[in-house]
Amino acid sequence: MGRTVLPFTQELYREEESWRGFRRALRLEDRELFDALFAAARYHTAACTCAGRPIPFDAILMSILIEERRSARELSRRLGELERRLASMLP
Repeated sequence: MGRTVLPFTQELYREEESWRGFRRALRLEDRELFDALFAAARYHTAACTCAGRPIPFDAILMSILIEERRSARELSRRLGELERRLASMLP
């Protein structure tokens, strides 16, 4: 029979589990950030499934990058808004 391909969700959990030792060595606040990165990847599971990448970690990293970029864009938007509000208050 042919090779069985795991569902991406299982691949994701396998990958996360493979980083367990690394996670354990992190400080508590960094562990929380690490967990948030994999949560970002889980958020994009459907897209990762469609990516069809031979190395699942590629799709995981892309998901994480998308969420990090979304966060940076939102912070930039908020900063611009605050700068405009501050400029309107100054004489």
